[in-house]
Amino acid sequence: MTMIENEINDVVTIQNIDSEELPPITNEDILNTNASQFPKKVNRNWLKEILSQHASDSRLETHRQLCEKYPILREKALVVAPMVDQSDLPFRLLCRRYGANLCFTPMIHAKMFTEKHGYRKKFWRYVDGMPKHDRPLIVQLCGSDKKALLQTIRYILRHDRHNAGSADNSIPIDGIDLNCGCPQSIAKRGVYGAFLLEKEDLLVDVVKFLVANVDCPISVKVRILPSGIEDSLKLYQKLVDAGASMLTIHGRTRFQKGLKTGHADWDAIRRVVDLLGHRVPILANGSIANLDDVRMCLERTGADGVMSSEAILEYPPVFNETGTIESGGYRTQPGRLQICREYLHLCQEYPPEQGGQGTGIKCARGHIHRFLHKDLSIAQDIRNAVSFAQEYDVLWKACDDIEEMHKSNGHQVETEELSWYMRHRILDAKGENLYAVADKKSKEIRFTELDDEAADCFANLYELEE
Repeated sequence: MTMIENEINDVVTIQNIDSEELPPITNEDILNTNASQFPKKVNRNWLKEILSQHASDSRLETHRQLCEKYPILREKALVVAPMVDQSDLPFRLLCRRYGANLCFTPMIHAKMFTEKHGYRKKFWRYVDGMPKHDRPLIVQLCGSDKKALLQTIRYILRHDRHNAGSADNSIPIDGIDLNCGCPQSIAKRGVYGAFLLEKEDLLVDVVKFLVANVDCPISVKVRILPSGIEDSLKLYQKLVDAGASMLTIHGRTRFQKGLKTGHADWDAIRRVVDLLGHRVPILANGSIANLDDVRMCLERTGADGVMSSEAILEYPPVFNETGTIESGGYRTQPGRLQICREYLHLCQEYPPEQGGQGTGIKCARGHIHRFLHKDLSIAQDIRNAVSFAQEYDVLWKACDDIEEMHKSNGHQVETEELSWYMRHRILDAKGENLYAVADKKSKEIRFTELDDEAADCFANLYELEE
């Protein structure tokens, strides 16, 4: 344990854990990053060890069978990406049912977490910490204010330890990740996300600071720099030299979003693995639509795992043998309507007022929109109802209405395909994106669409109470 955590464990009480104000970080709390013991030695196998600890989870039975069938999957991480207001607790638990063996929390803004009680309450499970069956779990933070980042991490670590009644001071999460991937303009103003990659000295200093002062793995999720892979490799090496325990490489630049998303550069990720894979685990992110893509990406990159964001948002069983060449392209796992109802059941078990579910009904609306994108694109009345829903009953009714629609048109689950995921990936005969063409002609209400990283990042979050 670090000096900080020892001091906290001696003085903190459950009462001030749930107080409006977080204890400040003082200079006496901070370890010297120039000390002789720095940088800390990274255990190259830490990720593999964490996955192994949870490998007997009954929810991973199908995954274990797939590992026998496809040896390349063995000891690999199949990861749910950190997505603002979308990789919420109910969604993570849903993905774990279908083979995900590692999840990230939504991107949490450290500055807002320390300053806004309402934000803190809604983005970290407030009553008793995250449930034990939500493991392995990595908490992703964004920001460049070192004290705000450390203050947020201290809160999360001690909060769960006290509420779990842990006698051995075991860490209640499996790591902290720093977001250096969000490409939205608000990230530029806030000096975080993909824009932090272009402030090399500041970023390296932040990583070095966190590694010195936090007693759990510190990883970084990055994109490729606009200047290219050579500059990116130099930066990634500095991050590992600073003590980063893992890198997740999103094989795109910050300019590749929306209609310009394109295919992720797996060859660039391979170069990262070749350079740094012997020192830290490397995760590959981008262009993962099904299990075929998972296997091809692992073969092409040599990464320690793959992370899915958009595809898993639409269809959580993406890590299963469904919609693959082996399955004849057919959907062999539950249909989108069943997935939608499973998610809503989990929302009942983990309601938004208990925290950990982001912005509650807004978060759920976004999920329903993605699960049922194909249906809502042709059922405008149902789509509009989902768009303005303020109660979960409206979302349940939307499921019932779509079920009736399926019955009337002879819908077959095995013929279902990804729809929302493909919106930036299908071109017409003129080479123009079909989604953009349809959008020009349509007067329907549209949700703000997520790009592959994290949406508008904080479009809804500023509505939270102080």
